[in-house]
Amino acid sequence: MQPSTSCGVLVFDASARLLLCHASGSRYWDIPKGLREGQESGARAAAREAEEECGLRLSPQQLRELGRFPYRINKDLWLFAVLVRQFEAKSCACSSFYTDRRGRRRPEMDAFRWAAFEQVPQLCAPSLTAVLTGHISLAGIHGQLLYEVGPVDAAPAPAGLRAIDPAQGRVQQPVQE
Repeated sequence: MQPSTSCGVLVFDASARLLLCHASGSRYWDIPKGLREGQESGARAAAREAEEECGLRLSPQQLRELGRFPYRINKDLWLFAVLVRQFEAKSCACSSFYTDRRGRRRPEMDAFRWAAFEQVPQLCAPSLTAVLTGHISLAGIHGQLLYEVGPVDAAPAPAGLRAIDPAQGRVQQPVQE
């Protein structure tokens, strides 16, 4: 059986911190990630997941591909990275929902924080920690983005500009006038 591939984005700030999202109903923090939809490219899926799970507006062209890594049994992780201008993590908002075992509708992510690289093993699940500390160098990627690319604007839209589409459980794009 071919493993599935989850596409994720490592969102860094200039202070060498990684944006983490708390997975609802879990003790672990995570990065924005998820499966591709249809023929979606990996970068497009990672950018879409960052918008759905954190409210970040990123274009696929802003993301630097890091590669595919073994993540879980029958699942790989295709990672991308971006350096963003500083914003408050608490301004993030998740617009994708699921129904839990008790029938409650819950956001996929329920909290957000910036974390120093050395905090990853204490905050993230072992499978994600293995990728972020064993297969790649967070400090090395951050340094490359800082000196070769520079930060991009990606702060979440203010809450008043986000509207949930109840049929899809996703944010609707604001109407441009």
